[in-house]
Amino acid sequence: MTQAACEVRVRDDAPPTGEELAALRAAAGWSSYPAEDMAKSVTVGRWVTARLGDGRLVGTGRCMSDGVLYASIWDMVVLPGYQRRGIGRRIFEELLRPLGGHSLVALVATPAGQPLYRQYGFAPESRGSQALLWRPKVYDRR
Repeated sequence: MTQAACEVRVRDDAPPTGEELAALRAAAGWSSYPAEDMAKSVTVGRWVTARLGDGRLVGTGRCMSDGVLYASIWDMVVLPGYQRRGIGRRIFEELLRPLGGHSLVALVATPAGQPLYRQYGFAPESRGSQALLWRPKVYDRR
């Protein structure tokens, strides 16, 4: 498959389905969640999807923002067989495009994603502030 065969488009009105997101996460080795939770999750945020000509989802990312100060990027994932082809970069750039006026954009990076995000200026700390994460056991569904 060539990059040209995979169209990246902003889908504010049509995020991935819960089933599509669950399948994509599972294929990437990410933690799994019940289908009903995934269905709720995809109703929030601005989604960018990468789909093949037949409509099959091969990558996605989501931005959640207050519209002024803060934004966060989540669910940046590309099917393993389609990684290292620029698809994740195209999704990421599309997510970042409207966020230039924000004070802070945050994300949680997998080891595989860190090199890409660092190219865009993301770092583990900013002006002495560090991100702190909490994973309540009830939500850790690995």
